Amino acid sequence: MKFLTVLCSLAFVVSAAAVASAAPTDDIADALVQGGTKAITADSLPADFDRLTKFVRHDGNGMVLFSDGGMTDGYIRHAQARFDTRTGPRAGAKMPLFSVAFELVNQDNFTFEGLAAALAQRLGTPSASSNQTGAVFRTWLLKHPEGRSFTIATSQASDNGDPITIVQLIQK
Repeated sequence: MKFLTVLCSLAFVVSAAAVASAAPTDDIADALVQGGTKAITADSLPADFDRLTKFVRHDGNGMVLFSDGGMTDGYIRHAQARFDTRTGPRAGAKMPLFSVAFELVNQDNFTFEGLAAALAQRLGTPSASSNQTGAVFRTWLLKHPEGRSFTIATSQASDNGDPITIVQLIQK
């Protein structure tokens, strides 16, 4: 009986450690994929990504702009989105229906490489990628919904030069 208790305790510690070590990258990847692969409207967009940031809505001239109104965790540094609400053509293929962008702070337990691997587990092999200095990115062109893409890139913050990861979701 003692052996079984020790075995159960060890299994719990191992499973808790696995959850704890994967938490930030996997949680953010899950939130991005869950929010980014469903139908998105101007009304649903704030709720679709509420795990990552609190979007504040600003309407005007057929466009809805969203600014970040507060972080929900310590990884999202800035966020913004826009949604084209005009009916009819959106200036051809140049104007996307919507765009959502997140700037994430790299930390010991959260990096571009970790997020790229977590997204690849969920979305498959990237459609395009580069590891060249100054152009390190991964892009996934989604089949469902068609015309939607996820791109993540690594860069440096413009204000302090710290390494950051940028995530952009676009629907054409």
